[in-house]
Amino acid sequence: MHTESRTDDYIISGGEAGKSRLNVLSDALREYEESFLKRLGVAEGMSFFDAGTGGGNVAMLASKIAGDTGRVVAVDFDERILALAKEDAAKEGISNISFQATSIYDIHYRNEFDVVYARFLLSHLKRPEEALNRIVESARPGGIIIVEDVHFEGHFCYPPSEAFDNYVHYYAEAARHKGEDANIGPSLPFLFERVGIKNIGFDVIQPCFTQGPGKQMALLTLTNIKDAIVELGVAGLHTIDRMLGELEAFTNDPQTIMSLPRIFRVWGVK
Repeated sequence: MHTESRTDDYIISGGEAGKSRLNVLSDALREYEESFLKRLGVAEGMSFFDAGTGGGNVAMLASKIAGDTGRVVAVDFDERILALAKEDAAKEGISNISFQATSIYDIHYRNEFDVVYARFLLSHLKRPEEALNRIVESARPGGIIIVEDVHFEGHFCYPPSEAFDNYVHYYAEAARHKGEDANIGPSLPFLFERVGIKNIGFDVIQPCFTQGPGKQMALLTLTNIKDAIVELGVAGLHTIDRMLGELEAFTNDPQTIMSLPRIFRVWGVK
């Protein structure tokens, strides 16, 4: 049984802090997500598999689109985050989601789902092609495969900020130390080709902010990867603490702009 992608291999901390961060990220992307899924054919009555569901935000959105006649299966390795996602689903009266704690490498579904989906999963894995093959196997013939992931170095801010630039660099370096690719986004269409997905399409989005929850993402993420950066020897604790102070001031300045990573959204047919 593979153990990769367990909590100790994930550079962003999980649990309640991780769930809170994922909720902010989901809020920042909400206006993009529903129309995107519907455009690609997610509809009432469909079966939907969310690989690496994290906080369950997309799974709950898909469950509302699929309705009572549809179903959603959402898997993630982090049992603590899944427990919080289950609580959120229960509060919203959602009953057509099954949450399961497992590694993406250990999923057992074959030819089952109308739509299979993964957001910000492959960039956290040492063997993304193997994981994508598992994801594709879970789709029925003719099913839709959708992957969203980042080109992390595609971040930008205005005006220039050394703290922001260092954050982007340290994140990518920490991922590299783990054998992961924080800049996997541009390679995804070609990864789709290699695993035999057909009718491939993609687009790119990059939300940016002068205020609001989305503008907090860099600060939240740096806070949540602080321990990993120090443990991996990418930067020292004093350096990160100083950066956090500088980044917080930059984030809270209404005269600055901060983006999310460049996000590649790729889709195709099994």
